[in-house]
Amino acid sequence: MPFKNKKKEPLGSLVFKICDGDNRSQSKDRKIMLDNLKFSITDQSIVQRLLGFAEKEMISRKPQNNNYVCYSKFGALMRFDFRKSMENGVLIGFRHVEVSISPHYHFNNYLHNGNDFKPLNCLKALEDILTLLQIRKAEFDLLKVVNIEYGLNLVPGVDIKNLIDGISFHKRTSFIIPDLTKPYFKITDATKYKQIKAYAKGLQFIDYPEYEIDLNTFRFEIKSKQSKCISKTGIRTVKDLFNEKVYDELLQSILDEWECVLVVNNCLQNTPYLKEATQGDFWIKIMDDKHRIKFIREREKYYKELTVKNNFHHQIKLLIIDKVTSFQNVTNSTQKISMNREKVNIRGKPSPLINLESVTNSQNISKNNRFGFGTSSI
Repeated sequence: MPFKNKKKEPLGSLVFKICDGDNRSQSKDRKIMLDNLKFSITDQSIVQRLLGFAEKEMISRKPQNNNYVCYSKFGALMRFDFRKSMENGVLIGFRHVEVSISPHYHFNNYLHNGNDFKPLNCLKALEDILTLLQIRKAEFDLLKVVNIEYGLNLVPGVDIKNLIDGISFHKRTSFIIPDLTKPYFKITDATKYKQIKAYAKGLQFIDYPEYEIDLNTFRFEIKSKQSKCISKTGIRTVKDLFNEKVYDELLQSILDEWECVLVVNNCLQNTPYLKEATQGDFWIKIMDDKHRIKFIREREKYYKELTVKNNFHHQIKLLIIDKVTSFQNVTNSTQKISMNREKVNIRGKPSPLINLESVTNSQNISKNNRFGFGTSSI
């Protein structure tokens, strides 16, 4: 029996006050987890302040190259990389410092990041870390965000191993398993500066039942690695992370990226087409075609062949929509949603909450390993 979280609140939620037309305040649950952040600081007063903190409170580590001096704390969950400034071969100071932090681990005393991260916990954790580092609120706009990881944790009604096995492409770029000892962790380079991750969050903590993490928990995550890419979401400095508007952009980007994912239910071979589409070389041949639209059309054709209950992609899409459009004080809704394969835009007025319990899911799907993008063991 999987261990389950006691509450169904999403990990990494952030709450902001919003007024409706009647000026009645409601707490809108911005359901997004800000997991890892990296920001760069050039202001020399802050650089020197952090250097003093590092020398006193942190452990010296081997840097990425000889151009840096590195310190870390809590393993690698808090890390400072000071960029050397040299003159005639002599170290005369540091040009800037890159600070990497993990707010969710901080919330759990740096033990894990697999539990519920309740509303305001993320903001509180971020504030705590910045206070620990002696960075004042007035200085937040001096901290340039250069790396951000954000996403959603979902508990689908399908077996997590079958789901991960079926996740095959983002657009026409294949997902890979970077570490064969972790077969249910997949990643793809969506662009040169952006990665998409999909993995079994619950299985990551399978040896820690005391954390009560549902073993079927699915994590869909975006990692942006360049300021130019990050700024498209309205985030330029740490100060922006306390602005509610940027979270609509982050949430929309999660839904947009999921729309581009091909998920193959490799356990179904009910029709000749489905039987063919569960073979690895079927999608590889289409991917190699010069015409991008052919891959998109074939992906849509495949999804239309599936029933709602067997369309893993659609089921996860419903979970994402439910999380990003629901209000904290609206926990149940009987409204149903029709099968919509078009892109959903959530930047404007939120859609009503979707009742996901109305979607019939298959809990015990036998594993079929003939599809070449998955693996058979954990």
